[in-house]
Amino acid sequence: MQTQNTAQVITELATKTGKSEEEINGLIKAKIDKFSGLLTEQGAVFMVQKELGMGKEQLEQMQVGQLEEGMKGVEVKGKVEGIFPAKEFDKGGKKGKLKSFILSDGTGEVRVTLWNDQVDKYDLTRGSEVKISNVLVSKFNEKKQITLGFNGTIEILNKKEEEFDKLSNLKSAMTSVNVIGRIMRKFPCKDFETTDRKGKLCSFQLSDGSAMLRATAWNEKANELEKFEEGNAIEIKNAYTKEGRFGVELHLGYSAQIAETKKEVLGAAELLKDSVKEKKISEILPGENAIILGTINGVEKGNLAYDVCKKCNKKITRTENGTFCETCGETEVRKNAVVGVMVQDETGAIKTTMFRENALKTIGMTQEELEKILIEKPIDAVIAELNGKLIGKQIKVLGYMKTNQFSGNNEFMAKEII
Repeated sequence: MQTQNTAQVITELATKTGKSEEEINGLIKAKIDKFSGLLTEQGAVFMVQKELGMGKEQLEQMQVGQLEEGMKGVEVKGKVEGIFPAKEFDKGGKKGKLKSFILSDGTGEVRVTLWNDQVDKYDLTRGSEVKISNVLVSKFNEKKQITLGFNGTIEILNKKEEEFDKLSNLKSAMTSVNVIGRIMRKFPCKDFETTDRKGKLCSFQLSDGSAMLRATAWNEKANELEKFEEGNAIEIKNAYTKEGRFGVELHLGYSAQIAETKKEVLGAAELLKDSVKEKKISEILPGENAIILGTINGVEKGNLAYDVCKKCNKKITRTENGTFCETCGETEVRKNAVVGVMVQDETGAIKTTMFRENALKTIGMTQEELEKILIEKPIDAVIAELNGKLIGKQIKVLGYMKTNQFSGNNEFMAKEII
C-alpha cells in the first residue's frame, strides 16, 4: 500500500477536520521534532492522520520482499535474525535512543529500527517469530528499513529462548555467536592506528569449563569491557570468531552485546582445577595462575574504594561544579571496593589485591556497609578496625602474580576467594 501525495493528504485533512493547512503542517513538524528529525515526513503525516481519526485501520499483509519505500500502514511477519545493541544519541540537543534488529521471512530481510520508548518495550530474542503492524518503509544508505508508525506494535508469535554455544564448539569464521563464561584474565587495553582507521582493543581470557580462549573487544565494546573485572561471569551475544595465533578467537565488534549473566557459571577455581595448583608464595612465577594459602598479617593503607560512574563503571572527573563521567556524561557516582592485604606463609609474604566482590568478601562487608562506614569514620580508623578483625585470619586465594608498574613490587591479583 503506497502513500498518497503528501500535499493531497494535508489538503484532505484540513478539509475534513476544519483545521487550516498551516495547523496541519505545524502538527507534522511537531512530530518530526519529537523524533529528533529522524522521522520521515511521510511517517509524521501518517501519525497525524491517526491522531485526527483519519488514518486507515485495515492493514495489508506484505512479505518482506514486497516492501517498497514509501509504504505505510502495512503488516509483516518474520523471524528475528540478529539484534543490534541499543545506542543513545544526541542530535540538535535532543537526546534519545534506538535499537535495530534484522527481520527475515524467506523472501528477503530488512532492518527494523525502534526509537526511544519502543526500545525497552519489546523483549526480543534471536530466532523468535514476530508480527509487526503499522510499519513505515523508508530507505537509509540505499537500503530499505522499517519503523513503527503511530500505534504500531510488535507481537511475539513464538519466542525463542536464547541459545548459547560452548566455547569448545566454536570454529573459525562463525557469526552471531552467543556464549557464557567467566573472565579469567584481562590484558592491558591498547590504542591502535593504521593508514585508514584508529581505535581501541581490549583482550581477555574467557572460560566456561569446556575450554578457555582469547577474546578481543573492539572500540565501543572495549570501553564496555572495562567495567568488568577478572572473575566476573558474563554473557556475550552476537560476536564472531576468527583464527588467531593460538587457535580460534572470539571477537566483539559493533553488533556484539556484553553483560553480567544471571545464569549459573562455575567459579574460577573450579574452572581452573585441572590446570592450577596450590603453591607456596616463594614458588609463584610471574603471570602464573596459582592458589595460595596463608595468613593475613596486615591490611595495606589505601582508600578501600574508588569512585566510578554509577551507569557505566568508568572513571569520573571531579570539578568545582561536582562530578561527571568522561565517557557518558552521567553525574551519579558509586564506589568500587578495593583492598590490599599482606598474605604470608612459611616461605614469604606478598601483597594480595582484591576488587569488588572479592574485596567485600575478604573484609566481611556488603557494598552498603562499606559506603556507610567510609562516610562515618576516617579511613585510618576503618583500616585499624579491619586489622583487628583480619590479622591472623587464614585465607585461600586463586589468582596470579604481576609486577606493579609504579612500585616495581610483585603483587598477587585475586580472581576468587576460596
